[in-house]
Amino acid sequence: MKKIISVTAIILFAITVSSYGQLAVGYNTDGNTLCLSTNPLHKFWGEFRVNTNSYNQASWSYNDRGIIQGYMLVNIFTSNNVNLYSGGGLGMNLLSKDEEKWISVNVPVGLRMNPFAALPDLYLVGEYNPMIIAVEKIPVIHTVSLGFRYILNKKQ
Repeated sequence: MKKIISVTAIILFAITVSSYGQLAVGYNTDGNTLCLSTNPLHKFWGEFRVNTNSYNQASWSYNDRGIIQGYMLVNIFTSNNVNLYSGGGLGMNLLSKDEEKWISVNVPVGLRMNPFAALPDLYLVGEYNPMIIAVEKIPVIHTVSLGFRYILNKKQ
């Protein structure tokens, strides 16, 4: 059932992008987090994430893989090929093995840059993302990761 819900969420996310929209895929090192987003070069964009491993900075028992996260992000500052972005989102451990389910409020802040002229759609990302759990006695999950985003451009 959990797999059906997550596959359905991914499909609905992809369908909501207009026919002229662009998707981006990505990866963050902390938690081996996989990402699917609308075009991160726009002022505002959405992103869907799921981690496949436990996060490195949280050694406590509530940290598990399978935390599904949805974000609304905004580009705050852009200079040449470097962007500072931030936003907010929610996470839930829907796919984890843990029986106790919880919701988190996530506030990512990151830098995205394109240092490769030969690969204009590839961006390197560095991000800090505290995940504030909405359950008593569970500490904040601090995620710090490097990663990449690759924009899937339509060829015209």
